[in-house]
Amino acid sequence: MTNEVIRQLNNQQLEEFNKEYVGALEWETIKNLIEHNFQGNRFSFLDIGGGNGIFTDRILQNYPESVGTIIDNASILLELNKPNLRKTLLLASVEELNNIFEKSTKFDLIFFNWALHHFVKSSYYETRKIQCQALMNARSLLSENGYISIFENIYDGIVFAKFPSYLIFYLTSSKILASTMKKMGANTAGCGVCFLSKAQWEDTITKAGLIVSQYTDYEQWKNINILRRIFLHIGPVRHGHIWLSKK
Repeated sequence: MTNEVIRQLNNQQLEEFNKEYVGALEWETIKNLIEHNFQGNRFSFLDIGGGNGIFTDRILQNYPESVGTIIDNASILLELNKPNLRKTLLLASVEELNNIFEKSTKFDLIFFNWALHHFVKSSYYETRKIQCQALMNARSLLSENGYISIFENIYDGIVFAKFPSYLIFYLTSSKILASTMKKMGANTAGCGVCFLSKAQWEDTITKAGLIVSQYTDYEQWKNINILRRIFLHIGPVRHGHIWLSKK
């Protein structure tokens, strides 16, 4: 067992994530699910890796009876949040979820918006382990009829579905290759990133004791250079939304 903590991007890298990734199509997916499952619009939510708070503010604005909490380990992003009496900010890591909340604290909805692939450690095994543990920790904080909402990038291999996940992790997490990977456009170079195939996400979800209530696939990415596709063994790439509940 290791006590190694999740790796963190430096401030320059973090500044690249001061934006909102949930666009009109993604918001429509979230909106429909919230209004179907929380018809009274009164719910509490936790935004894990919520950073600058743009997404949380959108939820609070659209659902005036909701209350939200953001947890993020990057103070440089949390400091960008606009004040809101219905919003709580916590500077902490996802690894601390079971320690920073009282046992009685439960959330009706927990968001991971393109956050899970950033939970990386020095080895691929430990990285995959912490991704699953993060979901298990979130599950323990769900209310009886609560849901977990995940937006993630999905990388399937040309022949071997899992291979891009291994390769991209090792290339981006290497300190030796950091400058080369940065030149190739990898903002996470030197720290690492761990995308998964659809089958890997499904396996992780099952191991975490969760079930998929609804899955939404978005359009495949067309702008990946053919040489990069071949080098990284990349087949279909897109992002998807996964709506989870307890078993």
